[in-house]
Amino acid sequence: MNANDREQLRLSLLRFLGDNVSRFGMSAALLLQMARAEGRANLTRGHVETELLYLEDAGLVVVLDKTISPENRAWRIHKKGRDYLAEKQSPDE
Repeated sequence: MNANDREQLRLSLLRFLGDNVSRFGMSAALLLQMARAEGRANLTRGHVETELLYLEDAGLVVVLDKTISPENRAWRIHKKGRDYLAEKQSPDE
């Protein structure tokens, strides 16, 4: 993936997580399926997990603590991620 593809994937992941109204977060498998539905047929789970780690390091998403099946990680958007996404979608641009 080139830099543009990574940026677009990161924005898509933030948008998907921002649209999720449940408190349970979203798995990498589900996020992969949603990203592929946008036309990224060659995308792998590894790509998604790498970008989720980047977004986590940037403080834009959070991995949820799970008591049951902690190996099945799930993410949710952080307040900073919502703010970042709102700035990117600003009509002023």
